[in-house]
Amino acid sequence: MDRTGRAELLVVDDHSLILRAICQIVEEMPEAVVADAVTSGEEAARLLALRDYDLYILDVSLPGISGFELITRIRELDGEARIIVNTMHEEVWMANRLAQSGVNAVILKTSATTELTAAIRSVLRGESYACPRFQSLRRKLRRSTASLPPFGHPSPRELEVLQAISHGMSTGETAGLLGISENTVETFRRRLISKFGARNSVDLVLKAVAQGWISPEPSPS
Repeated sequence: MDRTGRAELLVVDDHSLILRAICQIVEEMPEAVVADAVTSGEEAARLLALRDYDLYILDVSLPGISGFELITRIRELDGEARIIVNTMHEEVWMANRLAQSGVNAVILKTSATTELTAAIRSVLRGESYACPRFQSLRRKLRRSTASLPPFGHPSPRELEVLQAISHGMSTGETAGLLGISENTVETFRRRLISKFGARNSVDLVLKAVAQGWISPEPSPS
């Protein structure tokens, strides 16, 4: 909290216009203030090493360090951190991953600005929140038995390894990207193959894409 008792926010979005719009919305709220607003995962990670915040508003599609990696880092620093995801993605695989990420609220960028205000206030009260459109996506997801792997949900870290595998990254490349050891990557890969009942890594990726757990799009160049 700042000196006036307002919750201090970190806002991360690589679109400067959206970043400014979020800041303007928060400025009109008496209970919150934007302490920092940045356009990349790297900038956000640097700030996380220096201080904590009362609330985090993140996009997930960020250059370099992704929003999902930031969520993991924030949770490692503070398991009770309050996180809102503000995203344009409405694909099944993204809805599924967000549902498993443990964030406190999800807002789609196509929603009215009042949805963001409602989300901030709900999360500051200790409540979860989802905009109506995301709630609809969740309902469709729950009705789809195909979205469930046969032997348990993959964890957020397993999903990061899964996405790296789908991009054709080697064990060493994946380890370097995620900052973990090659043995850990292999452990995650074996767990994923078991959870999805896959025969090998290729079969794993095909099943994960078909079930909506990862994006079928190639890795950005």
